[in-house]
Amino acid sequence: MTLQRAGGAAGFSATAADYAATMAPALAPMAAEVIRRAGLLRGETVLDIGTGTGTAAALASGEERRVIGLDAAPGMLEIARRQVPDVEFIDADFTAIPLPKHAVDVLTAVHSLLFADDRVQALTEWRRVTRSGGRISLSVPGPGNVVPAVVFGAVYDRFGITWGDDYPDAPVLAQWARDAGWADVGVDADPTTVIPLADETAFRTWLHVGAKGRATGGWSNERREDFARELMGAAPRDAGGAFRLPFGTIYLTATNP
Repeated sequence: MTLQRAGGAAGFSATAADYAATMAPALAPMAAEVIRRAGLLRGETVLDIGTGTGTAAALASGEERRVIGLDAAPGMLEIARRQVPDVEFIDADFTAIPLPKHAVDVLTAVHSLLFADDRVQALTEWRRVTRSGGRISLSVPGPGNVVPAVVFGAVYDRFGITWGDDYPDAPVLAQWARDAGWADVGVDADPTTVIPLADETAFRTWLHVGAKGRATGGWSNERREDFARELMGAAPRDAGGAFRLPFGTIYLTATNP
C-alpha cells in the first residue's frame, strides 16, 4: 500500500471531520501565506483548488471578490459550505475544471497539487481557467527531507506501508510551472513548517485522515493501535509534549502570460 495518495478524494471525503479537526488548522498558516502572496485585489474572481473545508477560500473572501472553492471530496465540501456560506463551492476534479477559459483572475491551491498524477498537466489546466495576466499562488509539502516519512519511515516499513517519495524541491516545482506555460515564476521554501497535534487523541484523529485512514482501514484494532503507538514513539514533540510532525512547505507564485 502506497500511502502518499491512497484513497484520493474518496478517502478525504470519508474522513472530512477528522481532517477539519487536525489538518485544516495545521494548514491554516500555509493557507494564510498563500493568500498573502496572491496579492488579491478588490473585485477579483478567485478559484481555490483543493479547497477542502474552505480555509483558504474564507481568507480570500471579502472586498467584493467572487471566491469559488473546488474539491472532489463531497464530505469536505459539506463542511466548507457550513463554515464559509459566502463562498461558491464546486464538486469537481481539478484536472478537468468545469469553468470556461480565462474565467478567474487568481488561482490558489494549498497543498493540493501533489495529489495530481501529472503535475504539469494539472498546472496547464489551472492556467487555462486563469485570465491572461492573472496569477497563481500555491503551496506544496516538501522537499522530501522534511516530510513525516523522515521520522516515520522505519515504522512504515515494519507495517508494510510504502510512502511515496516524489516530493519536489523548489527548482523542480518551478520547472513544472514553466513547462505548463506559467511565467514570472517565483519559489520560496520554508522547511520549518509542521503539523502540530496537541496530544495522543489528536494524533490518533490525524491517523484517520485521507490516505492514512484508507491504508489502515482493514487492520485489526490491535494492529492499528500498535501502529499508532510506534508512530507516536518516533514523533518529535515540543517542550509541552505536543507532537510537531515535520511537513515543510514550498510556495510558488506565477502569472499567466
